[in-house]
Amino acid sequence: MALDLSGVTTLLSATSSVAVIAGALFIVFQLRQNGKLIEATVRQNRTNVSIALIERITDESFARRRKQMYDVVKKFASRNWEGFEGTLEDFEVRNFAYLYELMGQLARDGIIDLSTLKNALQYLVVYDWQTFAPIAKYLMESYKITANPWGSFEWLAEETRRQMQGRESSAQTQR
Repeated sequence: MALDLSGVTTLLSATSSVAVIAGALFIVFQLRQNGKLIEATVRQNRTNVSIALIERITDESFARRRKQMYDVVKKFASRNWEGFEGTLEDFEVRNFAYLYELMGQLARDGIIDLSTLKNALQYLVVYDWQTFAPIAKYLMESYKITANPWGSFEWLAEETRRQMQGRESSAQTQR
């Protein structure tokens, strides 16, 4: 009887070892599958955010708000910004700039793809930053702050400008 129990114990021990190894392999397989699923979900979310932003900049309200920013800069820059602060135009222009600020921040954080964003915006963000920069400078001086509250907007414009200059250089060398 002692021999029979020892054989059963050995068999159970071997079976237990095989079960533990099989369980570990199953866990590794599940972790890999979950990793792929998470990666696909993150990619889908990035795509959705990118599409939503592109829809936003192609909406007709974006063009109106953009035009208004250009008009406000022209109007108040000629007056040395007198009477600008606290006006509805001030808040609307800053709100418009925050759209680009948000895009830049999302790109910096890797939530949306920087290359896709630069390709979608191209000259828009560069020209809009050039137009908005005097307002940013005036407000920073007015509020006595040194950090640019629209730093991600400026960064996005500069990154896009570099890409556009690279394309121009490449096109000129191909001619």
